[in-house]
Amino acid sequence: MTIVPLTKVSLVGILDDKEKVLEAAQSFGMLHLIPLSSAQKELEAVPAGLGRESSEALRWLLECPVQRRPVTEPDDFDLEEVVSQALSNRKSLKECRDRLEQLDRRIRDVEPWGEFSFSELAEIGDNRLWFYVVPAGKLKQVDPAGKVMEIVHRDKYRAYVVLLSPDEPPAGAMPVPRVHVGALSLSQLRRRYERAAVALEELELERQLLTKWRFLLARNLAAARDQSRRRRAALETADSERLFVMQAWARKDQRDEIQDLADTLGLAALFDDVSDEDKPPTLLENARPMEGGEDLVEFYQTPGYRDWDPSAIVYVSFILFFGMIMTDAGYGLLLLLLLFVFRRRFTGSPLGLRMFRMSAWLMISTTAFGVATGSYFGIAPPPGSFLGHLKVMNLKDVDTMMKITLTIGVVHIVLANLMRAVHETTPSGRFQPLGWCLVALGGLATFLGQETMLATLGPAAVIAGLLMVGFFGSDRKVDSVKSGGLRLFDGLAALARIVNIFSDVLSYMRLFALGLAAASLAETINSLSGQLNQAVPGIGILIAILVLAIGHAINIGLGLIAGCVHGLRLNVIEFFNWGLKDEGKPFRSFKKEETRL
Repeated sequence: MTIVPLTKVSLVGILDDKEKVLEAAQSFGMLHLIPLSSAQKELEAVPAGLGRESSEALRWLLECPVQRRPVTEPDDFDLEEVVSQALSNRKSLKECRDRLEQLDRRIRDVEPWGEFSFSELAEIGDNRLWFYVVPAGKLKQVDPAGKVMEIVHRDKYRAYVVLLSPDEPPAGAMPVPRVHVGALSLSQLRRRYERAAVALEELELERQLLTKWRFLLARNLAAARDQSRRRRAALETADSERLFVMQAWARKDQRDEIQDLADTLGLAALFDDVSDEDKPPTLLENARPMEGGEDLVEFYQTPGYRDWDPSAIVYVSFILFFGMIMTDAGYGLLLLLLLFVFRRRFTGSPLGLRMFRMSAWLMISTTAFGVATGSYFGIAPPPGSFLGHLKVMNLKDVDTMMKITLTIGVVHIVLANLMRAVHETTPSGRFQPLGWCLVALGGLATFLGQETMLATLGPAAVIAGLLMVGFFGSDRKVDSVKSGGLRLFDGLAALARIVNIFSDVLSYMRLFALGLAAASLAETINSLSGQLNQAVPGIGILIAILVLAIGHAINIGLGLIAGCVHGLRLNVIEFFNWGLKDEGKPFRSFKKEETRL
């Protein structure tokens, strides 16, 4: 684990060659550009005509359930035409679906009235049809005297009544207001529905045909975004009458490659080491097995360039914490199987591969802690069995589990302080963390070593640690009474963090609490399922299986959420709080966008 050393490179070239240089730098892909002048905010977006419309068209085609074989040769590809057709198809499909839904609703409303059509008024004596849906309980309130009416349909809850009258009956004539049936008959509505359904199928087929252009559309969209970045970068260089200067941060071990690139482009390349005034970005680099730790670290906070890389420690501790929270071998093996079945979904990108490796380790950790605690879908193995002998921890032994989790918390925070002390350069930066290590270890020794020698050594270590923290509260030089008083104040202010270290260590109790909660819920689900099976003979076995499936699925979901949230929280809050001093900005390479479909 390391933070890659950087160097500042300045490329000086002829102004007319700037576009060519920017394209070459983007192809090189390992420069973090330093703005030398401000760029217009609107240039952050993709150029008009290739931006939002193309993105929406591509998303529409990628979301199509049925995909055609992609075309990779651009001979017959017309970007504007494909975008226009895709967006037109999306609009037409939406309108057609809305029309189908509306027709389906109208058909359901008209079906109880049967097949009818409105005759000419003269044919029925200038009378009109008035429609009422009367609830069954109010049907007795309808007075048929003086009315020409017919009940055309009746079900369990309502009656469909048609009145014949030249004018709309008064409000009191019927117990409910009239309803509007519409001018179209049932057969006409069904014919329109059929035509709309056929049109919908044709539009869906058109969408499927358009999916063959998705690769070329994505590639053109990536090219447009690359061009937009070059346009912005061009505005952030320092230009004179004939020359331009482009500055960037680059890996120190790539100086020779950058020099070769500059020679090829006819540029002057100047390299400067990082000075105290510089604030370079942070580029993390870890071995392949630990690469996932970089994603965990940068998810919350990128360490400063002059700090240290906690990726490996965070990666390992997150895996361990996750397993302690899930702590069920059955859950771990089931999720590991699902991960293997869907492994191809993770192979599309380097990030996906990193997530796959980390997920596999999370499930292995869950299985290991499940074996150690003797939990297999909430079922404990028999005491004399092989699996029973592998059980070395009892989640219900509160005293022991408290000691284990508090020890883990102290070790984690001590490790954070030790790493900080190693990478600091000032006396206060080195000795304050060491003092807190003594405080944490002394407090743990006092808690664990009751009625032993540790009970005496623990308080002594705590006092020694607090004295060290107070004495090295700052690096202020004492050369007067005032500076001495300020130095004393600095020491007292540093000692105030004793509350933080106490509360942070106690935060690790959540590992035990969440693990116990997950195991208890699994046992409760099994118990409830067994009771249902015994209470309902025959069909009870089906209900019990359903309860088991749903209950354990919910428990797994809760465990995944708790494992991710709390397992990561202990690293990025408690651990970072004691281990990292500065927050940095991530290294963002000026590179071309890859097209992956």
